[in-house]
Amino acid sequence: MRLSGVLFLFLLAPLLMAKTPGPAKSDLESAFVLKPPAAQTARPRIDRLTWTFLAADGGARMLDAYSTTRMLKNNCSSGQKMVGVSTCNYEQNLPAFIANSTGSIYAFDGAMWLSELGATRFLIRHHHRRIARFISILDFASTTSFAVNNLTLSVGESADATAVASQSHFRIQKSMKP
Repeated sequence: MRLSGVLFLFLLAPLLMAKTPGPAKSDLESAFVLKPPAAQTARPRIDRLTWTFLAADGGARMLDAYSTTRMLKNNCSSGQKMVGVSTCNYEQNLPAFIANSTGSIYAFDGAMWLSELGATRFLIRHHHRRIARFISILDFASTTSFAVNNLTLSVGESADATAVASQSHFRIQKSMKP
């Protein structure tokens, strides 16, 4: 998993280091240059590549919220352990008041994405486009790893399906004996 993350960063390194063209410079270093008034100067905006990184991170955050709610289906807090599952799943990073509600998990991930969007806009307005891209890529990589981990955890089966499967397995073993 770490190797894929390192390769991911090396493949995107040229995109992160891409420089945006600056304002045109005059031929003479000490020449008098007329600047437009402040009202006519355009603010830097989020470019397409940065929007792509933000969209990928938003998708990873949605997948993380889905996988967390899926993982918490077998949390054993009700005292009833699901049949066929050896461990109880629990949330390690979020507090209980967020983890106990599906809506709050989605709201938390949405708020995190919106705060990242705000930070990206702030950094781009202050001419730090590469740092804004790096934050989006880093958050995408870490969120995706958590989502994939949650999707690989067992959530168990319904009690009826497990009972039917165990009865058919018992019949097969019984018929094989002489």
